[in-house]
Formats: sequence, structure tokens, C-alpha cells
Amino acid sequence: MKVKYSRTLILNCYYFLFSFFLIYLLIQKIRLGYSKESWQITEFLINYQGGFVRRGLLGEIILKLNSCCGLDPYSAIITLSLISFILLIGFFVIKLKKGGYTLFFLPFVIFLGNPIIHDFWVRKDILLVLIFILIIHLITRRTRPNLIFVNLSLVVGILIHESIAFFGFPIIFLLLYSKKKSFWTSVLFLFPSLLVFFLVLYYKGSFYISQKIWDSWKAISFPHESAEKLNIPAAIDGLSWSLKQGLLFSYHTLRNFQDGIYAPIGWIVIIVVIYFILSNTDKLNIKLLGYQGYNVFSKTIISNLLLLQFISVVPLFILGWDYGRWIFLWVTSSFAVYLILSQRELNQLFPQVISNATRKINLLLTQVFKGTSILLLCLLIGFPAHSWSLTSTINSSSFIIVLKFISRVIELIFTVSGI
Repeated sequence: MKVKYSRTLILNCYYFLFSFFLIYLLIQKIRLGYSKESWQITEFLINYQGGFVRRGLLGEIILKLNSCCGLDPYSAIITLSLISFILLIGFFVIKLKKGGYTLFFLPFVIFLGNPIIHDFWVRKDILLVLIFILIIHLITRRTRPNLIFVNLSLVVGILIHESIAFFGFPIIFLLLYSKKKSFWTSVLFLFPSLLVFFLVLYYKGSFYISQKIWDSWKAISFPHESAEKLNIPAAIDGLSWSLKQGLLFSYHTLRNFQDGIYAPIGWIVIIVVIYFILSNTDKLNIKLLGYQGYNVFSKTIISNLLLLQFISVVPLFILGWDYGRWIFLWVTSSFAVYLILSQRELNQLFPQVISNATRKINLLLTQVFKGTSILLLCLLIGFPAHSWSLTSTINSSSFIIVLKFISRVIELIFTVSGI
């Protein structure tokens, strides 16, 4: 009993030290700020000043509010991002506690720690996951007006960033199909959203549009701006990239042997380990400040969701190399669906091919990882934000982060005390 209590105490100290560091890191990022030309900020600046283009809705709204109400764009972007992140954390904490599930895995890089560790909390991904959660809630209510709101929410999400279509459409279609029992009725229901998705793919952007967008923000000051006037920075410039340019990043990954490890092998191992950890979360049921989950995730259902959502985001892995962000969309969307839908609905949701595949995958992984501690994997796992790097993989591990944080505190003590 004493050994078990000591283990729980050590893990609690570790957990809250790591969580404290994440909060500290987030505050530091807010304090230091982001430049007007950064990927984080420019993603929010894309608008319709050069004509209709993908990802332009939110930037157009911010620009119009600046023009008519004097809204400070930078403050609006940071505030929206922070509120979205707090709401997402609140959703998972409340839902997990209400369902009686463990909270232990929440702050690690495989889940909600990812946006802070890889510095994309100021991007549109968290907002898209919140819109996705709203859509799943609307579908489960089964009232006719919600059919309109589902499409409206999905259209808004697609106009903010088309990535929601990749992790959203497959599961939304399956939910509709499970209720309608008709393939074409489900397709027809989603037709407005599908049409908008194809429109944003067609109007992907050009150099002319990118230049017009950037010109529309030049007269508006931001707290952090480059002294050099760049032509078209970061995410805005990305609108002018051809499909070939985008695919080149994936091609570079196929040729990446950095740190002596072939990048695709490194990413496959990471994705498999994440799947294994999250399909065995019952092994992470650690008591935290007196709270301990009394329920466990259905391994069959959560495995099916993880496989389905991973297949859904695979095109993002091919089209872009922000793999840390795609992992975030994959994992959070899977668990959001699990926490919103009833067990009866989830049991009726998956095609037999998915269920058969996860059964075989789980049997194989049980043999491969036989005797391996899920807790140890959770504490040690890390991965880069995008391009493969063993150093980035190690540095995003919670164990290394906690070790560096403790070392930094000791260093400061020595510095202050003059030792």
C-alpha cells in the first residue's frame, strides 16, 4: 500500500509540474507575442480582398470589424485563440469527468499539450475542432432545424479552413447514414457543404490574390512587425503555392534521413505508439488530487474511431507536413465523438471493414508491445511539429520537458544565490 501511495504521489507531482510548465510556456508565448508576418498571425489575415479564396472568412470578418469598429486585429486573434483553447480544455475535462474517465492523458503531447509544445495554439485548428464538436452535437439532437445548422456550421468551418472537411466529412456521413439508412439521402443532406468544399479547392488562391490580401493589412499596425517589409509572408504566401509545391514537402519527407532515421519509419512508429497508448487509456487511470476514473473507454469503439479518423486525415499528411497539427486533429476529433455519442450509437456506426481491421491491429500490437508499460510510453513519447527530427522528438517528450524545467529551476537558484 505504501509503495502504491508513493507511486501515486510521484506521478501526481510529475503531472502537475508538467501541467504547470505548459501554463508557464503558454503565458510566455502570449507575453512575447507573435509577429505580423508569422505563420500563426498570417493564417488569420487571409481575407476576400483579392476575391473569393480558401480560408478567407475569418480574416474578412476581422478586417471589416477593424474598419467599422476599430477592432485591434492582433488582440482579436490572440483572444479568440485563447478562448477557443480554454473552451476545448473545458469540454474534455467536463466530459471525461462526467463519463467517469481518467484525465491523466490530457496534457501530454499526444493530446491537449500538442498546441502549446508545438506552438500552434494561435492557429485555426482548435477553433475547427470546436466547430466539429458543435456539428456532432447538432446531429445527435435529431430535430429537423438542426439539419440546416449542421450544414451552416460545416460551411463556416470550411470557409475558415478546409482541413475540417477531411476529419469531419467521413464521420458526419457515417452518423447521417446510421440514421437515414440511405447513401444518397446522406449525400444530398451534405450537398451544400460538399459544394462549398469543392469551391474552396477550386479557388485555392494565386500570387495576385495573396498580394491583394497582404496589401489590405499594410496600413494596419500590429504590436510586433518586421522592420523589413516582406513581399508576402507565411500563410498568405502559401495561397499562391501550386499543388506540386505543396506535395514537395511530403516528397522531402520521403528523402529525409536526419539523425540516421528514415523519416517515414519514424512517423509510422510514432503514430502506432500513439494509437496503442490511446486505445489502452484504462492503463492510465492514475488518481489525481483525489479524482480517479471509475469507467474505461471501450477499446473496440475507441480503436475504431482512431482508425477511421486517421484514415480521414491521411490526405493532410500527404498535402502538408504540419504532422503535429494533423495528429492533434486526428486524436481530438476521435475522442470528441466518443464523448458525445451514446454507446448504442457508436456500436452501430462503423463499417465492418473498420471493425475487422482494428481487431487485427489490436491483436498484433498486443503481441508487439507485450509487457510494455502504457504509462511509460505516455511519459516518454514525443514527435516533431513537422519535418522529422530526432532532437525535436526527444524535446517534446514530457519526461525531457520536466527534466529541463527542473534543471532550469536549479540553475536559477544557483544564479540567485551566487553559488
